[in-house]
Amino acid sequence: MKPWCRLLGIGLAVGTALVTVHVTHRPDAEAPARIAQFGATNPAPDAVPVFARRWITPPGHTASAHSSAICTLPSGDLLAVWYGGSREGAADVALFTSRLPAGETAWTAPVRTMDREKAQDELDRVIKKVGNAVAFADPTGTLWLVYVSVSVGGWSGSALNVTTSRDEGRTWGESMRLTLNPFLNLSSLVRNKPIFAGDGRIGLPIYHEMAAKFPQMLWLTPAAGGGLEEYRIRNLASQPGLIQPVLVPLEDDRVLMLLRDRGEDRNVHLAYSDDNGWTWSEALPTGLPNPDAAVDALRLRDGRILIAYNDAERGRENLRLALSGDEGRTWEAGTMLEAEPHEEFSYPNLAEDRRGRIHLTYTWRRERIRHIMFNLAWLDARTIARDMSHP
Repeated sequence: MKPWCRLLGIGLAVGTALVTVHVTHRPDAEAPARIAQFGATNPAPDAVPVFARRWITPPGHTASAHSSAICTLPSGDLLAVWYGGSREGAADVALFTSRLPAGETAWTAPVRTMDREKAQDELDRVIKKVGNAVAFADPTGTLWLVYVSVSVGGWSGSALNVTTSRDEGRTWGESMRLTLNPFLNLSSLVRNKPIFAGDGRIGLPIYHEMAAKFPQMLWLTPAAGGGLEEYRIRNLASQPGLIQPVLVPLEDDRVLMLLRDRGEDRNVHLAYSDDNGWTWSEALPTGLPNPDAAVDALRLRDGRILIAYNDAERGRENLRLALSGDEGRTWEAGTMLEAEPHEEFSYPNLAEDRRGRIHLTYTWRRERIRHIMFNLAWLDARTIARDMSHP
């Protein structure tokens, strides 16, 4: 990197930190009192193991497909979002959504939900490309879509935008661009699902990627009639190179954060919050390898934490599950879901449905988005590290 570029990046990062401190120390910026729990409604898990593999994207739908996210809807349907086009970062890339109706086994045909032209029209600015998106339903039933757009440069020149839906993603309101950083509002990205505070606020994990790469928390306050009333950003103390934070609510006001490692440690890192995601401990390595790739995690009904990750320090040639019974301090390696030399299986995303079944979507060879569904009985029946990498 040229010296002037490095200095500019450091200046942007420092400026971001200063502005954030100023905003978040206002008297009305307080930690949430508790984390709201909602979602699964059936307290009795299946006794018989259940496992299924499905495709979300049809063959040849787009040449490249990546960065899927999945969420449960108030109706019981599932919704997936991802981006696809000729290649990552191309002008023809669009965000697509598909749904799996409750009780059905086939995903609906992909719907082109957001693209460069539509974003330009709604945001009233030049958009070069769109990228990562996350979708989630809040406790009122409003469905949110937060997505990345880039007007100049690469991903480090990105901004975040929000749109909402009152009909589970069949129609969407107009996009709103969030102003999160000073100096041209550059370098805010999103990847993983939020936590929901008892006072109605939404705590969305995001990250900054220009020069000094670090995690952040974006607190969204929904408006009474739908949409966004207010938002605040908080920087999190961490060593450089930790991005794409994953949040897992625990008990007693505690939240676990897992982080992708872009540094030399090549290890999934973790941090804890004792005030519902407002402030965080120092991030430490978990012992799980990380080849500079996204992970996702989910707290199961029995209190264990499930993680999906690439079990390697280099490359994304496999995808594995692991379990922790002590809030992420130690991990037991589990089933290998995919493994094939020189291929890519990456960017896992997890959700639990009303029946307590677990859903995982991920990038398959950068060509398609795959979906795996299983239950706790299947998870417990698997022998440790058994290979499940059949087509």
